[in-house]
Amino acid sequence: MSEKVLDWRNRRSWLRDIHSYASTVLTPELVGALERDRPECWSDVMDWLPNYDEVVPAFCEQMCSFYTHFKAFHGCRPKSLSSYYEHGLRGQSAEPILQTFRTLFADVPEANIEQAIEEMKHRESSEKGKIWLSGDDRLMLQQFGHYVINGSEYLLALAANLSRGDYSEDYRLRLRTIGIPTILEVDIPIDMIPPTQKKEVAQMILSAWGQLRTRRPLGMTSSTCYVVHSDIPVECIKAHYHPPKIIDPHQYKTYINDTLRCDYCPR
Repeated sequence: MSEKVLDWRNRRSWLRDIHSYASTVLTPELVGALERDRPECWSDVMDWLPNYDEVVPAFCEQMCSFYTHFKAFHGCRPKSLSSYYEHGLRGQSAEPILQTFRTLFADVPEANIEQAIEEMKHRESSEKGKIWLSGDDRLMLQQFGHYVINGSEYLLALAANLSRGDYSEDYRLRLRTIGIPTILEVDIPIDMIPPTQKKEVAQMILSAWGQLRTRRPLGMTSSTCYVVHSDIPVECIKAHYHPPKIIDPHQYKTYINDTLRCDYCPR
């Protein structure tokens, strides 16, 4: 079976694809109603779409039968990419994160370390086994660059907690002394994406399509986001790169990355 990948960055492509899989759902009668009434076609409230409670599930089913993968991007700051290219992306595990935390802040009083860990302990179970990805790496670098600048958000939360009441150092900045800012390009098999997230993608596509049909652009820039609850195989990693500039939401400036190549970059 040939692969068909939905790349959110290629808007023209996925809008063009709609005709290939949803012509029986988005009927001429439905299109005519939209062109006549010209509603605002939001993605979170679908009542602008005639018979939306039937159309949205049917459209989502057709979309998921058409595409085999959704392209996504994972922001990280690994010491080495060897684990990714040997084992793929593994769901979050608290143990290696806590080990890195204790090593990086070995000079901090142990009581403070353990207090920070205890206060963040709820994340061990709530985030266990999950992987976070974005459908648009460009938007990630503009709005969610802390994943690439600092690495693990769990580790960042621990460091931020450690800084509370201690104004001698912003411990979050230590995370920037290890690893290399990296974005992984990943084609996620559609069966690995939770149903609620598939529905969200379907609604976002319908919203964009509806805005074209009604000639009422809403001027919104958005991207798909995915939380995968299982390991992603190594063959799904298609490429990686190290961005030179990242918008830093914590320092309110542009972060400059001077390390643009690693041992796993193409020669």
